[in-house]
Amino acid sequence: MIFINFFDSLLQSISIVNFALIDDIQSDFGPQLNVVTGETGSGKSIVMDALSVVLGARADLSAVRDASKKCIVEVVFDLSKSSLRSVFDDLEVDFDVETILRREILPSGKSRSFINDTPVQLDKLRFLGSELVDLHSQHQTSQLANSAFHFDLLDTFSGAMDLRSDFQDALSTAKQIEKKYHELLEAQRAAKESFDYNSFLLEELKVLELQNDMQSTLEDERNLLQHAHDIKENIHQILAIATKENLGLTDQLSQCKMGLQKLESFSEQFQALSQRLDSMWIEWSDIQATLSTLDDDLAVDPARLEVVNQTLSKIYALQQKHQVADVEGLMKKEQQLSALCQVVTEGDDEIKIEKQRLEKAENKAWDLSKNLATLRRNHVNELADELTTRLKKLGMEHARFDFQLDTESTLSSTGSDTLTVLFSANKGIDFSELRKIASGGERSRIMLVIKSILAKNDHCPTMILDEIDTGVSGEMAKAMGDFMREISQHTQLISITHLPQIAAMGTSHIKVYKTTDDETTRTRVKTLVGEDRVIEIAQMIDGNQITQTARTYAKKLLN
Repeated sequence: MIFINFFDSLLQSISIVNFALIDDIQSDFGPQLNVVTGETGSGKSIVMDALSVVLGARADLSAVRDASKKCIVEVVFDLSKSSLRSVFDDLEVDFDVETILRREILPSGKSRSFINDTPVQLDKLRFLGSELVDLHSQHQTSQLANSAFHFDLLDTFSGAMDLRSDFQDALSTAKQIEKKYHELLEAQRAAKESFDYNSFLLEELKVLELQNDMQSTLEDERNLLQHAHDIKENIHQILAIATKENLGLTDQLSQCKMGLQKLESFSEQFQALSQRLDSMWIEWSDIQATLSTLDDDLAVDPARLEVVNQTLSKIYALQQKHQVADVEGLMKKEQQLSALCQVVTEGDDEIKIEKQRLEKAENKAWDLSKNLATLRRNHVNELADELTTRLKKLGMEHARFDFQLDTESTLSSTGSDTLTVLFSANKGIDFSELRKIASGGERSRIMLVIKSILAKNDHCPTMILDEIDTGVSGEMAKAMGDFMREISQHTQLISITHLPQIAAMGTSHIKVYKTTDDETTRTRVKTLVGEDRVIEIAQMIDGNQITQTARTYAKKLLN
């Protein structure tokens, strides 16, 4: 028979090398209902442990069969009908219709994770694994006490998961804005406490009217003012030498210039020399003019020198005070102090705007939470009835559910509701909280019913039920098998079971067993078909000594 894949994802195979009692095994899985059987201690739990490892569970060298070799666990998924491309994008991993998850435990004890042969961090492998596989063991009936699990059930059944996601996004946005709002309030409070001191520091800096290169300019000016008398005296001496009649450098250059001009007509050499002397004349004239200007501008000014010294003293003192090396550092400090003071003078407006944003975001979250609450209340009784009806099929004739939704004045990740799930298993017995149910068989049946509803109302990943049928027998086992078959119409299901009634329901049957040779014990797996499957189910009914009655009953179950 050719099976057309209508499933969102399918676990195709698992390969395990060097793990616990397993040296090297490989097993394929089919669509719909896969059953896994084997005697107690055969290694079914080992296979599940290996699967947990490749899905991101903790792994160490103690799980390795031969510590000198690496352990490899690999699973292959068919994602040809998958809607998980966005998940791969978020994880920054290439999508492939045949996706392979692999986990390696090295002899050093370190582990490595891979998605489609790309090395990834363990948390990425774990996240993708949770999107692909829902692994449920008999010990996980503790979820029945989990309020978040109750909300998941109600919201999935109500078709409220998208609305809840929108609400959670809105709540997250509101919390982010609230955080910023309180940060602004705190910043303003802190700024107000130090406002007077910061204002004083700012004024100290502002009064100097700081500019780039201000310090070096003032230091140069101070140096000139401190030596003004000597500088002017030397300038006067230079100018006297330059302008002394007959003997001055200017007069001598002028005479040389006129002499060379007379020689220009005799040779190009004299023309060149004349041009060079012209250049000297121009440069010398400029030097004289500059010296004269400097002489005029430079004054012996004790008052200005005092101003420069005072300004530099303030700069040096402020540099030491603020622990900076230059004027640029003081200018940055001035900007910082200005910003702190601005928080006080202008912060009210920003806080007001942020408060308005917060109120708008909170109103949106509250509106969505109210819509979510309405949708839940419109379906909560229907869910209770559905659970009750399904449990009756599993022999719990008098089972009753009561979902109590109460509204709180604050918002949580699930909205404004609190949810209490009450349950009564027997006629005439008052309701009690679902989490207080003691019977393992009751817990298993309730969890199976919940899983069947989740599978029907949501695109569940591959579901693995590890001996969820514990505490169940007889006709109830067949009823549970019917439920599993129903689940497998919507999602691939792998059931580890010890019940022949459920094993016979499988569209694919895998046996886990142990072999011993040369004092070495190994766990093996094989797919059962035909007579092998009849024998396995007969052994589950009657033990190793198979009677004809057991064989006949096994065939009846398989037909």
